[in-house]
Amino acid sequence: MMGRLQAAVRDMAAKLDGVTTGDLAAFSHQGGAHPYLFVRGGIIHWIAEERGQVLHHRATSDLDEALHWVALDATRSMAMRWELWQRDRFPADRDSRIGWLAKQVELLRRLDAQWAEQFRAGIPAQCPGIRLEDVDAHPLTWLSGRGDPLAPRS
Repeated sequence: MMGRLQAAVRDMAAKLDGVTTGDLAAFSHQGGAHPYLFVRGGIIHWIAEERGQVLHHRATSDLDEALHWVALDATRSMAMRWELWQRDRFPADRDSRIGWLAKQVELLRRLDAQWAEQFRAGIPAQCPGIRLEDVDAHPLTWLSGRGDPLAPRS
């Protein structure tokens, strides 16, 4: 099971241009609340701990569910970084969550359309005050001439 999990995470990384090792769950404890995966008794564990304290622990026997957790975490990290890089393009009073949520939906679509739509549908409950119309309308192109480090390769 661990070999299948590692291969699936590598495949996921190949679809996410701009992904860093810091974005993806590791396969051993890294510290600093960085999530890691391990398999015990056919159960996949996703854990984030810091200074010996478990902050998050999820467990499943379903490979797809575990990959969904990895995807949500990695795309959130990437989307937040992307939003920060282009924040100056928008008025200072604009809610910065709109940009990173829009980018996270786009990144999730590269991995699995159902994951993307499930995430998108949950935005109003997870982020009160954020309208789906604003997320859907947020531009995802980079300033001309600079190139988006998270854009899909042609």
